[in-house]
Amino acid sequence: MRGRLRKLCIAALILALPGCLAAKLMTTRFEKPTFTYKGAELVEASQSRAVVNFLFFARNPNEAGLKDATCSYELFVEGKKFLKGNDLPVALNPKGDTEITAPAVIDYADLFPVMRSIARRILSGRKTIPITIDAVFSGKPAIYSEAGKDKPIFFEMRLVKTADIPLP
Repeated sequence: MRGRLRKLCIAALILALPGCLAAKLMTTRFEKPTFTYKGAELVEASQSRAVVNFLFFARNPNEAGLKDATCSYELFVEGKKFLKGNDLPVALNPKGDTEITAPAVIDYADLFPVMRSIARRILSGRKTIPITIDAVFSGKPAIYSEAGKDKPIFFEMRLVKTADIPLP
């Protein structure tokens, strides 16, 4: 009888702990994560395209991780848009840092609207082209825990940075 009561108490405790964690998450004040631009890396270059990873650093000050967030971006040369990336999924680690990679496949044919700027740079002997990334990190992520409880919240942050990308 005593062993059965002990097992019942242990089972009740195990079942109650996720509820306590969920209650803590629901009463904890949400702090918005921060995002910083880390740089760009040329992954691949050929005669027809370049693959560039734009790197960001996210810091989540919350006790719980964040999921269901996104990163969208647009690429510009001298103010002229030539590429867009939408809704790349982003998940942020709890109480810590996350590196985010936004890959961009730049087909040189897509650069036609900005060819005058590129041609001028090539003719002047420059080996790089400044590409501006306008990135927006946003969404209605959910705060989650091991218990699987979600609490919807909202955040949005915009970063605009320019990186020199090597010309072929």
